[in-house]
Amino acid sequence: MKASLVVFLCGGAFLWAGPKPSPEALIFTNVNVVDTRSGTIEHNMTVVVKKGRIDAIAKVGLIGQGHNFQVINATGKYLIPGLWDMHIHSAFSPGAWDEKIIYPLYIANGVTGVRDMGGDPNLLEQRRQRIDRGELIGPHMVLAGPFLDGGKSDAQLIAVTTPAEARAAVDGLKKRGVDFVKILSRLDRDSYFAVAGESAKQKLTFVGHVPDSVSAAEASAAGQHSIEHLTGIMLACSSRESELRQQKLAERVSHDGAAYAAVTTQAMATYDRSKASSLFAQFVHNNTWQVPTLVWTQANATLDDASLKSDPRLKYVPASVREQWDPEKLLQQTSPDEMAGLKKEFARDLELVDAMRRAGVLFMAGSDGPDPYVFPGFSLHDELELLVKSGFNTTQALQAATFNPALFLGKLDKYGVAEKGRDADLLLLDADPLEDIHNTRKIAAVVLGGKYYPREALDKMLTQVEEAAAKQ
Repeated sequence: MKASLVVFLCGGAFLWAGPKPSPEALIFTNVNVVDTRSGTIEHNMTVVVKKGRIDAIAKVGLIGQGHNFQVINATGKYLIPGLWDMHIHSAFSPGAWDEKIIYPLYIANGVTGVRDMGGDPNLLEQRRQRIDRGELIGPHMVLAGPFLDGGKSDAQLIAVTTPAEARAAVDGLKKRGVDFVKILSRLDRDSYFAVAGESAKQKLTFVGHVPDSVSAAEASAAGQHSIEHLTGIMLACSSRESELRQQKLAERVSHDGAAYAAVTTQAMATYDRSKASSLFAQFVHNNTWQVPTLVWTQANATLDDASLKSDPRLKYVPASVREQWDPEKLLQQTSPDEMAGLKKEFARDLELVDAMRRAGVLFMAGSDGPDPYVFPGFSLHDELELLVKSGFNTTQALQAATFNPALFLGKLDKYGVAEKGRDADLLLLDADPLEDIHNTRKIAAVVLGGKYYPREALDKMLTQVEEAAAKQ
């Protein structure tokens, strides 16, 4: 990045309100490039994008003449890699979240990649193919197949009740070509370990919840590559872990939701620092990643907040979904004791995340949108702010949505850093995100696969989503 760069231009700098056929080169001048590896900044750089990739990053040496170049004077602005939301659900069926509503919300918020954790597998694959062909605007997608869980099979879930069914399910997902296997909480113990063993045999990553039948330590040792929502971790840190696990399993069978939730409260009250330290060291040793989805936990814990109904982001939520999100309706399903428990759990989760971070556990940012009051695109920024609130510094929070997802996915050669040779998925920010993580919201432009979307184009996207959402 210390070399000089010769840039040839045929005319003055220009912008447009939306993406046109890609120019021969897209050039950012005088831009501050944020290094998401180290948390440093290279100031006043020139970045050249060609054929959808970053062609060069260097100091400017000379400006001459050329053909079909687009130049962006980015003085005072900051360039970062596109963000990744590593836990979403964009295509449940049936659902009101139309592809022209949900995916532009990610792009308008600078989320250029997502890990979709389960939904209608056929619909998801169709949408991914259309995005890849350029027929639909949307983020890069890595996809799970149907969930693996106990219960009954449907279009979005494969019921697994025996080790043989577990192995057959993993084999079927392998043949389907999924990117990873996602498990939920009701898997029995033998089936869980069969999933783990067959996933390793088939060279498939498996991720998801820690089932009630398995300890978080056992999940880590079995090779579960990421744990979602901190499931099972507080229980694994309890001095009464074994007793409470059996209680939780019994209450799941009896369908006693209040008693089931109360186990979490008891686990928090019996937190054992020594057990926690040992568990976190095991996560580090086994490379077990965490996607805490704090914004989802916060949403559940604040349903009694009167300001929810006036959230300006509701206009981007399909009208029929807004009715389902009515806080009064949702609160009818939650007792005052359960609501108090959710608030305690959210506060304790912030502390738990900080303790794991200090122990060296690896994290990625995910939102679990679009659950109630978890807004596609917008809420990833909420998640970054909550990570900082928990104790992350701004570099660590930014890495959780850039460098870390690329590392986890084995795609650092394409994403996660703004470096020569990487795909041109970039955010141009009006302010320094390392100074204040809230600045990731101050998006001047998004570059997606080399296509440039200035602020006016992003605002137009949001207006179109608002209009479409009103009709859904």
